Amino acid sequence: MKFVLLVSALVAACAASSLEIIAAPASLKFPDADATLKTTLISTLNENILGLSARQVDGFSVSVDMFSRPRALAVVTVIGADNLNLGGKTYSTKSDGVENVGFDQDMALIFGADRENVQVSAGGITGSMLALAAQQEAVDATVIKTKRSTLVKELEAVYQLAAAIKSAGVQMDNNADVFRVSITGLVGITESAQKEEAVADVKAAIEALTASINNAYGGQAVIELLAFEAESGAAEKSTESREIPNHNIQKRDTKSKTPTQLARENLQVTVPVSSDYPAIFAIFLGLVVILVVALIYIVVGMASIDPEKDSIIYRMTTTRMKKD
Repeated sequence: MKFVLLVSALVAACAASSLEIIAAPASLKFPDADATLKTTLISTLNENILGLSARQVDGFSVSVDMFSRPRALAVVTVIGADNLNLGGKTYSTKSDGVENVGFDQDMALIFGADRENVQVSAGGITGSMLALAAQQEAVDATVIKTKRSTLVKELEAVYQLAAAIKSAGVQMDNNADVFRVSITGLVGITESAQKEEAVADVKAAIEALTASINNAYGGQAVIELLAFEAESGAAEKSTESREIPNHNIQKRDTKSKTPTQLARENLQVTVPVSSDYPAIFAIFLGLVVILVVALIYIVVGMASIDPEKDSIIYRMTTTRMKKD
């Protein structure tokens, strides 16, 4: 929770932002690059991509193959640079906070505890068993050129996670694993040469993580880069000594809910269905239709049989006379 509050507090002090889809399965079709979306709706976008919800983001329609869902999602949040240009499709976003609580609850409800859920920040690596394995990984810190202590800790944690994913090998299960990485060490770097060096280190770490995830999940992973450009006032403050301000928790306005959501709540069917539900429904519906049609043919065929002596109806219904 502290990790989420810290990221939200930093995002609130940011100016420009962008979303870059670094990697995604071929079955996913994203909109044109001129589309925009709010940062609070990224969790809704990810729910739709992973099959947790059929709700799409207005103005940011994504075509998803329900029979080929991604098996992993990695969201990398970088504060201090609004665009890193890692070769993916980039979209402009409107910074209005980050919301992950509902998404994490749905993931736990659908997939349970038998999945990987890892968070990486300057405070270390936390989460599932893979996080514990990543903490034990030894990485070569000499590849990190920047001297910014906060950024060095964050990038070391990213390299540790990449090494742990590589050591775990290919993942063949159907559970959707989630990785969240927060990099805030760029905030406060004002000198151009140091900033360029730090950005290069961040790019190298993200590329290493992307390669590990793609290899482990056979390309069936979505890797997103959410970049925020910190304002000048926020850049003067050190992220190491930043205190989280008082925050207000507000309930969502029910007026913003879609008619489908309201109907589901009235019928008390608010639990998201499995991504396999459409296929299961189609199989059962087809089986029922086939059985009903077969039964009709059998009844009509039996009713149209001529009850003569050589028919099965005559033999089953006519009693034979006893012979002496």
